[in-house]
Amino acid sequence: MMTRYVGLFALVLFGLTSAAAGDQLVLFGPTAFSLADPKLNSSDLAKFNYGRGLFHHEWKVHEHADGTQSGLGPLFSANSCASCHVRDGRGQAPAQGSFSPSFVIAVGIPSLEFGTRSDKIYGSQIQVNGVGTPPEAIVRVTYITTTKTMATGDLVELQHPVYEATDLAYGELEPEAKLSGRLPQALIGLGFLETVPEETLAQNADPFDLNKDGISGRISFLANGEIGRFGWKAETPTVLHQTSKAASGDMGISTPLFSAYAGDCTQFQPQCLQASLTQPENKTTELDGNEARILALYSANLAVPPRRRVDNDDVLAGEKLFQSIGCQTCHVAKFDQEQEFAPAYTDLLLHDMGNGLRDPAFGDTELAQEWRTPPLWGLGYTKEVNGNENYLHDGRARTLTEAILWHDGEAASSKEDFRSLELNERNQLLSFLNSL
Repeated sequence: MMTRYVGLFALVLFGLTSAAAGDQLVLFGPTAFSLADPKLNSSDLAKFNYGRGLFHHEWKVHEHADGTQSGLGPLFSANSCASCHVRDGRGQAPAQGSFSPSFVIAVGIPSLEFGTRSDKIYGSQIQVNGVGTPPEAIVRVTYITTTKTMATGDLVELQHPVYEATDLAYGELEPEAKLSGRLPQALIGLGFLETVPEETLAQNADPFDLNKDGISGRISFLANGEIGRFGWKAETPTVLHQTSKAASGDMGISTPLFSAYAGDCTQFQPQCLQASLTQPENKTTELDGNEARILALYSANLAVPPRRRVDNDDVLAGEKLFQSIGCQTCHVAKFDQEQEFAPAYTDLLLHDMGNGLRDPAFGDTELAQEWRTPPLWGLGYTKEVNGNENYLHDGRARTLTEAILWHDGEAASSKEDFRSLELNERNQLLSFLNSL
């Protein structure tokens, strides 16, 4: 009885709105992505709750007697994990002529060997904030709009972002350097995605399109032989690696995997390097190994909220359309028939999405047009959780319709089939997506 009251108090404390569904407590509203996986044991649940505190912790600068500092920065994009992953969900794309605090600007120079490499001065991303050292630049986005005509005659406006970095504090970017936006993704279900075996992923992979269906998804094998599962380009292998990379790149917080105390600072930013303490007091890194693992445990065990309106006629009709126009070829509901976990609607593979979604930081390399299939679970909660709808790697799509119309390359046929649907059929397909 005491456990039940403590649990109810915790729900009130975190402001969770819920409704009974059998024996399961179902979350709705802004906190739909913030519940722990119900399968966690009491020990891991305690770690999860500690990890929640780390996730929401707003890092600050600690100044030392020798004039150096530790903690946040010196250069950073955000001061907490929750600043980018709003309510454990997505970030927000910047508005016209401005920038967003929950958005990241990646910097890259095309490389035949690596796909892309960092700028020698500014590293792998532009840091728009600084403490004890000037921020790297001011970034603004301009959207160029085009119009697509649906088969029914109605028009859909698409917007393409162009990023500009001004007031560069440490000199010019390399001439070949390109800027690319990255929208932080929702964190639900990551622990399950980390466990999908390589042989299961291989069942959906067809890198040479041997079955001639126009789909050539491939597993992202990293340089060290591990499988990339996370990030828009499937560039990180584990939740711990992704968490540690973000701590370093976005906040300047060191971990055992990314132990540089100055984060993304480079040798050409001496003021940043000199401002950073060589080693935090009483620790080897600002987040020690145990803290980094607990933060990753939190990120890996955020539960996927249940689907809604699953018996609605429009939702059922939309699911059939989703399958008939080929969306399920890449957005695979389940990895195998034995999967008990919620349908993820991803194959975790890299696919060519066409020239319209080309990442300029990768130039003409194979990876330029390739993106990992994002999971669709929780899609219908997006606006409730984040207060906005931004889709695709840089948040350019403001609606699901826009996101679908940006599909090309391997998805061109499905995109055209969607464009050719009658209005009521398109609405049924959207109803299905919003039921996830």
